[in-house]
Amino acid sequence: MSDYQQVSIVTAGEELNRIHAGIESKMRSTVQDAIRAGEILAQVKERLPHGDFLPWIKLNCRFSQQSASNYMRLFEYRSKLPTVSNLQEAYRQVETLEAQERKTDDQKARERVATFVKTGNKPEGWRRGTDDKLAQEEIERDKRIKAEQERIKLESAKKEQTAQESKQEYDRLFNDAMKYVENATTSITKRMAFKERIRLSHEGVNDSFIDALMDYLDELDDDSRRIEACYNIIKVCKGIANDLQAGRK
Repeated sequence: MSDYQQVSIVTAGEELNRIHAGIESKMRSTVQDAIRAGEILAQVKERLPHGDFLPWIKLNCRFSQQSASNYMRLFEYRSKLPTVSNLQEAYRQVETLEAQERKTDDQKARERVATFVKTGNKPEGWRRGTDDKLAQEEIERDKRIKAEQERIKLESAKKEQTAQESKQEYDRLFNDAMKYVENATTSITKRMAFKERIRLSHEGVNDSFIDALMDYLDELDDDSRRIEACYNIIKVCKGIANDLQAGRK
């Protein structure tokens, strides 16, 4: 299991406590002592039934579970700490190594998940549970992205449609206005030509009653009704004129 001397589980606690006390008493703690402690702890853990290791530490060791974990981490990475003699520096290097491994593991996991999402097949090295969770998160993320893209697409289409409808409405109003101006201009020109043709007096040309009368005639459906209306107006006007003349006598 290691390059170190095997230890009896009976005497492991005593040796661990001696090593730990020596480490705490030194101004410059030796990495090799800490690695030896990690070695002993690894041996004990390997021999104990599952679930008994942490209670064993609490019962037999005069240091915390965190200290035990630190010693075991140093032992695990001992081959990468050959020139380190300061304990705190060794711990920092172990943290760096673990971070690098986590990064590498995360990259591999992302690659496995990407392959699964693309092909539907779980590649070699698939970690049941862990990679399954990552894959589900990736699938959900893709769904959210697609939903957001669809929402943006629909919103853009709706804005485009609204802008198009607004432009169409503007064009319709503009065309209506132009037709109104054109019709009004045509009507005025036609009216002035008619007034000139029937040779109204200068005052008659600008008489609002004449304009109102012509507006009334324009509202009738056809010329037959207009002719009939003109004769009726003549009759009424003649009657009014006769009454006025009779009243002056």
